[in-house]
Amino acid sequence: MNVCSNCFNDDELQRFIESNSTNKGTCDFCKKEAAYIDTNELLDFFVEFLESFRENEEGRPLLDLINDDWCLFANEDKGLGFLTEILKETNLSINDPQQKVVYDEDIVKCTDFWHTLKSELKWERRFLTNVKVFEEFGWDRFFAKNNIHPNKESLFRARIHPDDTQIAYGISEMGSPEPKIATAGRANPQGIPYLYLSKSITTTFYETRVTYLDEVSIGEFIVKKDKVISLVNFTEEISLFMNIGDINNYIKSVILKKYISVDLSKPLRRYDSDLEYIPTQFICEFIKNLSNADGIMFNSSLHIGGKNVVLFNENKMECIEVLTYRVTEVNINHKLI
Repeated sequence: MNVCSNCFNDDELQRFIESNSTNKGTCDFCKKEAAYIDTNELLDFFVEFLESFRENEEGRPLLDLINDDWCLFANEDKGLGFLTEILKETNLSINDPQQKVVYDEDIVKCTDFWHTLKSELKWERRFLTNVKVFEEFGWDRFFAKNNIHPNKESLFRARIHPDDTQIAYGISEMGSPEPKIATAGRANPQGIPYLYLSKSITTTFYETRVTYLDEVSIGEFIVKKDKVISLVNFTEEISLFMNIGDINNYIKSVILKKYISVDLSKPLRRYDSDLEYIPTQFICEFIKNLSNADGIMFNSSLHIGGKNVVLFNENKMECIEVLTYRVTEVNINHKLI
């Protein structure tokens, strides 16, 4: 059967179809006139991908799991039709897109260890955790690939003024705090300061939890000349299709980072304990010592669409300007629980 790029969401998969198509006509799945390829040309990729799942009556329908975790298909109908045809061509035990499945055991074991580790770090042992387990799971590889932050792209940090007599903080005052006064954060332990930045000024207001009429100094930071900032990115979306030949490990990496990202982004409520920060502090220490990364990037939970950057060392950054802002409006939404 023939399939066109309109049936998929994955950019690389779309490009593959468009660049390898030698015919144009009606797609058998979306019924549109478009350039297409034979579904057999995608068989190797989908066999490798589908081998990452196993039957389990307590799981979820295969199509739902793929749509929710990977957004691979343009819509549910196209995914249903395509998977039905592909499964006919495989020797897999899974033969129905609606069959209930879970991820393969080695994927679950590797990624669910994050939940085990969190409990262990908070309630059992903190300083002598068995790092060899991470090597067995390949966690060091998952954090080895870093993104380079563009040198000309600004990052921002906010400091709320203690009262209305405070003028804007100086450039030298916008960096990370001194070790003696550095409190525990989602990435750093107490006494070990990291530099917390955001990719937009608006996100800094959310992250500092400003209130009405607060005055705030916003520092603009850039990478120093001839320096390079590499980040482990917990927000990136990379094509599943690009990882053909190593899809199993790619799935592990994405799911693990998703779990960690949720905890990195989770704000601490006033009645929560600082113990909630220990697992993410640990993973940042792990990244800091076992990769060449200068920091991490993760999603803001307080500002939808906002992104934060934490640098383990501020020496590669410089604050080039500080401006003062006043908060003129705060909107609060609520729901009954």
